[in-house]
Amino acid sequence: MDDSAILSTFDKKENAFQSVLDRGARVWLQWGRTVIGGHAAPYDFAAQFQQDSVGRIMKRLHGSESGTWFWTCHDGGARGTVPTKEQAVAEVERAYTRRIVKADWR
Repeated sequence: MDDSAILSTFDKKENAFQSVLDRGARVWLQWGRTVIGGHAAPYDFAAQFQQDSVGRIMKRLHGSESGTWFWTCHDGGARGTVPTKEQAVAEVERAYTRRIVKADWR
């Protein structure tokens, strides 16, 4: 989609993700609070695509990296630390989009 206009339809998720990546964009994931033992963890969010858990971001609260955001894409192992929550979200979404189309495979 571009704004509200449908640009193309695809039979396979991989082809749709490749189209997104070719446009220099990323797939937007569904975000919610990370729940551990029935309790929502503070500054901790999980990403899903359809029913699959695909990534996580969390704010570092202690130590030399306090205030930064750690991110990880579960499938493929991409991870890092960035200054803001918004950057962490973008990194997970970018990494997941690239993972689905195997953009970094050799």
